[in-house]
Amino acid sequence: MRFVLGASSFYAETRLQIVREMTRDIKQLDIAKRNLTASITTLHHLHILLTGVESLGAWVEKKDYSSIARQLPAILNVLQLFDAYKESEQIANLSEQLDKFKSSLTIQLARDLKNAFQTGQLSDRITDMCRVAAALEGNVKENFVKWFIEQQLSEYCIIYADNEEGAWLDKVDDRYKWFVRKLTDFERAGLSNIFPNDWHMGRRLTSEFCIVTRGILYRIMTRRRQDLDWKLLGHAIQHTKMFEALLTKRFPEKDGISFEKAIWSVFDPFLDVFINAQEKTLNEFLDTCASKIRSGEEKPTRESSTHAVPFPSSADMFLLLKKVITESSKLSSEPDALIRDVIGVVRVCLRGYATSCLIAFLPSLGSQQSGAANLFSLIREEVAYPRLTPDQQFLVCCILATADWCAETSIQLQEKLAQRIPGVDITQETEAFYSITNQSLLVLVQDVESTCDAALQSISKVNWSSVDCVGDESPFIGAMRAHLRQAVPLVRDMLSDRRKYFAHFCLKLATQLAHKFVGSLFRCRAISTHGAEQLLLDTHSLKTFLLSVPSIDSVINSKPPTAYVTSVNAALTKAEMILKVVMCSLDTVDEFVEQYIKLLPASDAAEMQKVLEMKGVKRQEHSAVLNTYRIKIGASGSDPIPPSNSLTSRIGGALPTVGSAASVSEAFNAVVSLAADGLSDQTVTSSIDKLKRFERLVKRQL
Repeated sequence: MRFVLGASSFYAETRLQIVREMTRDIKQLDIAKRNLTASITTLHHLHILLTGVESLGAWVEKKDYSSIARQLPAILNVLQLFDAYKESEQIANLSEQLDKFKSSLTIQLARDLKNAFQTGQLSDRITDMCRVAAALEGNVKENFVKWFIEQQLSEYCIIYADNEEGAWLDKVDDRYKWFVRKLTDFERAGLSNIFPNDWHMGRRLTSEFCIVTRGILYRIMTRRRQDLDWKLLGHAIQHTKMFEALLTKRFPEKDGISFEKAIWSVFDPFLDVFINAQEKTLNEFLDTCASKIRSGEEKPTRESSTHAVPFPSSADMFLLLKKVITESSKLSSEPDALIRDVIGVVRVCLRGYATSCLIAFLPSLGSQQSGAANLFSLIREEVAYPRLTPDQQFLVCCILATADWCAETSIQLQEKLAQRIPGVDITQETEAFYSITNQSLLVLVQDVESTCDAALQSISKVNWSSVDCVGDESPFIGAMRAHLRQAVPLVRDMLSDRRKYFAHFCLKLATQLAHKFVGSLFRCRAISTHGAEQLLLDTHSLKTFLLSVPSIDSVINSKPPTAYVTSVNAALTKAEMILKVVMCSLDTVDEFVEQYIKLLPASDAAEMQKVLEMKGVKRQEHSAVLNTYRIKIGASGSDPIPPSNSLTSRIGGALPTVGSAASVSEAFNAVVSLAADGLSDQTVTSSIDKLKRFERLVKRQL
């Protein structure tokens, strides 16, 4: 067995040795084959390089650019394969020889290219020369392209230089026409086909023209900035946009090169000219509007319209503002950039229109008179504000309609602008217009309210202590009804297109009349029980009539708004409660005070004193009633007791110091309170000198 195993091992070792010898021979053959192939390839490349360098010298001497264009790229590529053998003497000599040929070819090619274009000898040979220039290393191609473009634009740079008269903006279209002709000649003459397609010579020529034009325009506009006006600028921008559109159509965007806004953006730094011009235009427009309103040309008349209509100039203003905004979008290469500045101009215009064309023409009534005049008119019960004429009433309603329309249109304008520029805010201007509508309503209310002043003042002149029975309503109610029946329907007709404002007008009017009626009641003295009953009947009649004021003499008898009913009821219900307190017996002070608190829970000691004076309670008896009232309501015992009936002490208590705006305001309040409390004829007569002295004092402080 041991013998058999040894023989098998020997046999296997022998076979393995035979295989190793066979594979060693095969490997040697493979290595020899690769070396032979590499040697043959290298020899082939060396042959190409040797023959190519030798031929290149002959081609350069003969200026055979066609052969050079075909072989030069191959020679240069083959030379790169021998970079690892640069230390070899033969390879180094070939490389040095090739560099000399390339240097000579570069100089010769540049000279021949320039000479060919200068002499106009254009042929396919130039295409070969361009291919050679592209194959040569260095800046041969770029230098030639730069030279060629400079040659093409040399005439342009002379004719339209920034110091030439024809270079100004009014002739900007001429420079664009010149280039269009140049580009057309370039293509029609076949120059675009001479250059290789990958050179994009037409696009590069156009790009350089745009760069040169931007520089010229910027320099000339900077130097002659004082000669710029926005119409001239708009003319230049319009032609520039048309030219750029033509270029974009001819050369669509490629490799990041686009001709959109290539020249247009140069005008952006000078667009403040447009802003200044629009400010001037809008100011002139506002002055014209104010002049037309003042002369009556702009004022609507009752003959031309049955209801109030906005001034035509308001629509003209917003059309003009729309035009300004639209123009700004067309002028700037960055559409939203200029609009931000325009918005400031728009806001100034809106404020200017509100001030100079609306507020300036609101009629002035008694409320605009001096404080001293109003103060002493109230004291003497001689309030007689001048009435508005029918034309003035209609003008006020038209101003209200104009302000309302401008406010609503301003809101719409803000919404439109916010779609383009988030954060746009013209709410202050909108609120200014709404404020004018409120002022207009106040003027109308005061005008209509003044028609009832005589009737309200007559209440305190009636001797209510002598009334011994209750009859029909008092004459002053009929007078107020007659005045309001005449005035309110006119205002309703004039505000027929703006019902919400008529509703506000009725609310303000009814509230004012109700408060004035309560003030007139406080001026009454020594009212008997029958007198209080008569006044209670009058109060009910007045409440019923005021609730019907919104639909007075109207074909449609609609229900008044809830807020209106609530306001009128609140004011006149207090008058009814005051009269009921006057009717209460004062035999027992505690019972009287309890009734007072029950009927007038929100009252105070000062108001209670006025009620006591209405009942005709003697001054010396006031303290006991007032002290009981304070105890009942839990008031502090240190609360001041209402001053005595002495005019001097009452004024002195109300006006400890008259030397500031605050003290003057306190003086007004104090004296108005005196007027509301009422002064008997005897008191006024005995204190007339003190009133005159006080009047002079307040006038000096005002």
